[in-house]
Amino acid sequence: MALFLAAGLLGLWTLAAPPTRAQNSAAGAPTQAAASDSDPQADDTSDLTPVIRALSNIVVTPVTVMDRDGQFLYELKKSDFEVYDNGEPQHIEGFESEPRRMAAVIVIQTSRSVGPLLDPVKALGPEFSSLLLGPEGRVAVVTYSDLVKVAQDFSSDGDQLNTTLGKIVPEGVNARLNDALARAIGLLERRPKTERRIIVAFSDGFDDGSETQRREVIRRATGMEVQICGLGFNPARSLWSRKPEVSAPSPIAANAGIPLPSGGMPTPTASANILDAGIPIVDILDTTGKVVRSTLLSNLLEVYTGYTGGVYYSQWKKTTFSEELAHLAAEAHSQYELAYVPNTLSTPGFHRIEVKVRRSGVKVRARAGYFFQAPTTPSKPPEPDKTTPAQQTQ
Repeated sequence: MALFLAAGLLGLWTLAAPPTRAQNSAAGAPTQAAASDSDPQADDTSDLTPVIRALSNIVVTPVTVMDRDGQFLYELKKSDFEVYDNGEPQHIEGFESEPRRMAAVIVIQTSRSVGPLLDPVKALGPEFSSLLLGPEGRVAVVTYSDLVKVAQDFSSDGDQLNTTLGKIVPEGVNARLNDALARAIGLLERRPKTERRIIVAFSDGFDDGSETQRREVIRRATGMEVQICGLGFNPARSLWSRKPEVSAPSPIAANAGIPLPSGGMPTPTASANILDAGIPIVDILDTTGKVVRSTLLSNLLEVYTGYTGGVYYSQWKKTTFSEELAHLAAEAHSQYELAYVPNTLSTPGFHRIEVKVRRSGVKVRARAGYFFQAPTTPSKPPEPDKTTPAQQTQ
């Protein structure tokens, strides 16, 4: 565990920060919040600009290992794993099978379109506290629709969480998923590096109205070692429970935020091509162990879980949120953590992480990778003027 506490990820994506906090981060000290994030009316997106800071060269990834039947495999050893960075084998420096204390942000879509589905979420407070967080975990709550709000700052008080969830009401027509995830990542950035960082999002998986683009969510989440997990709202259930409304524009097209090529139609595919500029295509393992290509997923939340090593549970299935949360918690507490020092840092850009297990018939899920940007060399200051005052006046 000491290895994990000593350092974070090279090329770490963090939030824009005041100079004092930036100096502390550069020294490797755990970053603490400089101000409270507990204002429930806050819609602050001023801290969403990512900034690269190279803190160390340790890469850490949680890994889930399952057998053919989807059962988690325990008691694996360091020697059972192989790690590849951009296809190059890596030496595993650190190996942990005991879960760290967890810092979680619950992100909840509160748009009126999913209003009928919110009641089951309100009752999940006790299960979050007992199953996922444990006695030492901390949880914050972010809601989103037309606005992104921090409904609760980090707390270990289960009663406070119950009260916060119980006050959630449907409001608004938009669904600023990307902005909400960016806000959640910002909250987790302020937590000590000794804690494991996770986001649990209740959402239909689509975005409408965000300023934050998809590639920024992926970059920041993978850089901050934040694992995103999704419990999906079933759109059909919501439609059955509410009056018909005028269809909104494609959420993917609405979130593109930039013009399409001249003469191009704003189809989801065309918008996704623009939106994903700079984001590589990777294979993602779904809950059944099936590998799908990230560009084939229209659900944004499913894409984010795949890139960060999380898991997405769709409400198209006949399971309850309570059952899905229990499965999610079981996986979170069954994961291994592997750490390595990359030998591929001569190559900037996205680094693909692949984890293999030296056993047949197993399924392995890990985060897809991280973004690395080589530190820039400071420019050399100009040479001082060596002329004397007398020479300067001549």
